[in-house]
Amino acid sequence: MSVKRKIRKWGRRAALWMGICLFGCLYAPHAREAEVTFSCAVKRTKENTEVMRQGVESEGSAAGESTAAADLNSESPAKKVAYLTFDDGPSTHSDKLLDILKEENVKATFFVVGKEDEESREVYRRIVKEGHSLGLHSYSHVYKQIYSSVDNFREDLWKLKTYLYHITGVSCDIYRFPGGSSTTQMKFPLKEGEKYLEEKGIRYFDWNATAEDAVCVQSAPGVLMARVLKDALKHDRAVILMHDLNCCKTTLNAVRPLIARLRKEGYAFDRLTKDSRLEE
Repeated sequence: MSVKRKIRKWGRRAALWMGICLFGCLYAPHAREAEVTFSCAVKRTKENTEVMRQGVESEGSAAGESTAAADLNSESPAKKVAYLTFDDGPSTHSDKLLDILKEENVKATFFVVGKEDEESREVYRRIVKEGHSLGLHSYSHVYKQIYSSVDNFREDLWKLKTYLYHITGVSCDIYRFPGGSSTTQMKFPLKEGEKYLEEKGIRYFDWNATAEDAVCVQSAPGVLMARVLKDALKHDRAVILMHDLNCCKTTLNAVRPLIARLRKEGYAFDRLTKDSRLEE
């Protein structure tokens, strides 16, 4: 091989090596950046997997706690109890609400009104069948009618009590005044209404925490939950007012996280009965 040919050959090799070195100098930082990005992605994946694992363990733990928390028939009743109460149903949301309560192993109380369609009748039956308390609210829920006189009040209440008995076989013995016992709509003394309830062996319940979901029907679930917790956490026996109304769409989405938060705060759940022991 001639000297000139060897020089050209080595020149090409030198040029190739210089090119490789230049390429490395130019792109090594990007390669390092890609390596770091890849490493971070792997780390985030591991972290997310760990969070998910903890979430599954937490859910499993919560499921176990919920079973224990919901069982208040033991000899040592829970120190803190939350009573979820739903007024004004049945509604188009009732079955979904009952599904959630069943999945969470929570018993609640439904203060219902009088509805005569077959779907509502099935809801009354399901409430009783699944171990919740079926309570009286009013047949018509028309304040001007039921509160215009004590006679109208009695007639409305007895009509609902009789109606529910024929459908469910349950003689309801708990009641909630529409608007609460402090309502200003009553045209007769509250004592007269209380006297009638006592004569019939019926106990009435107000509440000490509310979602205000019937007042602000478009409130986000988180807002409803915050309203409840603001007052509920002040009480060892929290009677929580929510509504089972067609317009209260966001209430459904607030129920499950509310149950989880109250459990985290140490509350068990129970339904109201005539013999429930509440705070004075």
